[in-house]
Amino acid sequence: MAKQPERNEDRYDATFPTKLRELLEKGLKDGHSTTYKALGEAVGVRQQTISQYASGQTQPTADVVLRIANYFDVSVDYLLTGVSSYNKEYSETLGLSDSSIEHLKRAKELYAQVAPDRFQTVPYLDELLSDKDFYEFLDELFYYIEGLKGTRVMSDEMKEHFRGLDLEGYFMWQLQMFVQEFIRKEIAKLGLAIDSK
Repeated sequence: MAKQPERNEDRYDATFPTKLRELLEKGLKDGHSTTYKALGEAVGVRQQTISQYASGQTQPTADVVLRIANYFDVSVDYLLTGVSSYNKEYSETLGLSDSSIEHLKRAKELYAQVAPDRFQTVPYLDELLSDKDFYEFLDELFYYIEGLKGTRVMSDEMKEHFRGLDLEGYFMWQLQMFVQEFIRKEIAKLGLAIDSK
């Protein structure tokens, strides 16, 4: 796991340091985190310099940004703006993050290579995203999650009204039942049924 850099409050949350920290944590395509030392050696700077980039204390030169982008196999514009120019139209139109768009692209490529006749993730995902019930599910899911969060920030006065009740447990149970029901309905659309016993 990559060591967390000291924070520079002015630039710590800027796009480049944030994306760099995410990429260091996520690592290369194998999913293992990358060390400052490994990245520094790959791009020709000291590991302390990588730490300073990640904390926002210093900014790399253009050629170092290019080498970092090449190391992680991302575009320079992704490092600097958080959205790849390849995905900009999708991001603006759909509001999806660059990461979401890239995952969708990788899923299509991966399943086409691995077992095109066996895995049908992308067609199912397309069907799910085309179904209005899915968006209603997401709206309701957000409502249940906000209710669950609300139980954690209740004032003592509000908690007194519900003394003896496990509100967090109740909202968690409601959330689980809601998600299970959605999954049951989705499976039923495929002509299958889950035994509810």
